[in-house]
Amino acid sequence: MSISRRSWRTGLMTAAAATVVAAPVLTAPAAHAGTAATIEVVADHLKNPRGITVLSDGTILVAEAGEGLPGCAEGQSCVGATGGVYKVKGSFKGRVVSGLASHAQGVAAGAPVSASGPTDAVPDPRGGYDVVSNLGGTTDYRASLGPDAATLGTVFRTRDGKVLGDLAAHETRLNPDGGEVHANPWGLIRSGSGFLVTDAGSNDLVRVHGDGTTSTDFLVPVNVTPVRTAEAVPTGIVRAKDGTVYFADMSGMVAGSARIWKAVPGKQPEVLVTGLTNLIDLAVDCRGDLLALSFTEGFQAGPPLPAKLSKIDTGSRTVTEIPTGGQLNQPTGLAVGPRDQVYVTNNAHSADGQLVRVRY
Repeated sequence: MSISRRSWRTGLMTAAAATVVAAPVLTAPAAHAGTAATIEVVADHLKNPRGITVLSDGTILVAEAGEGLPGCAEGQSCVGATGGVYKVKGSFKGRVVSGLASHAQGVAAGAPVSASGPTDAVPDPRGGYDVVSNLGGTTDYRASLGPDAATLGTVFRTRDGKVLGDLAAHETRLNPDGGEVHANPWGLIRSGSGFLVTDAGSNDLVRVHGDGTTSTDFLVPVNVTPVRTAEAVPTGIVRAKDGTVYFADMSGMVAGSARIWKAVPGKQPEVLVTGLTNLIDLAVDCRGDLLALSFTEGFQAGPPLPAKLSKIDTGSRTVTEIPTGGQLNQPTGLAVGPRDQVYVTNNAHSADGQLVRVRY
């Protein structure tokens, strides 16, 4: 997948250690919920669909990273205006924002295109949407892509293109983890007059303030596993009704090492559970429990294995697998609606992705 140009699939990363609040963690294998869930396609032909936002009235928003520049020569790096925001409301299905920056390498005819571009979108109180867009590099790298790439690696609003927070500049200037300078913002939630953003490249949780400045909210430490030390790669983030923030990390390519973090207001984040694999997104259901989406259930040579969906009781920290019968492949987004509807962006690393509903 395209979370990083250097890729979470590759070797080790050295990073500055961060203080972690000790907490009991679950490492036992997950239980199984029973029969396989059914998968209903809500929308298809989406261009690299990423994060999902479900509003209180059931409206669904999907950030589309786009497909780069159509016709880009094989192996060449191109930026095009193919990113967008897709909306489902009642019988309406379609893009409500188009023309956003999207970056991809040209591929052979017929091969899937995996792009960097919008990864999450929320409504702006004054109209339009606020979007976070990933990058995979530094401000110099972004500049090398040309002026059309200006919103990559930032939080920006669609109604006028104004950059609300520059995550690439934050990483380039500060490099909080002390490793390779590499910004790749991914997940987004509102926080006060600004936002909290997970950066999968710089391994931190970044606060975007209302005045456009940024600060490092939490440096996610490397994960020391029996296999190797894995970079954190934080991804999905969600806030529960009580204000608690949960965020996930992938912990590289080490099966069974991905962590879910819990951040109670006023306290340092602590690990809620571990023992999962390659977490890409989180959601909170109507009872306050978590759903967690694994990009793949494990690692092997060749194509990725199917994804995995899990449920976590936030009180007991019990993890239960929701069997999906291998029907989820390379998903990137997860959300729960007001009636506990579960939505996933599926086949998401192509220009023929889907928004699906999971019934279990």
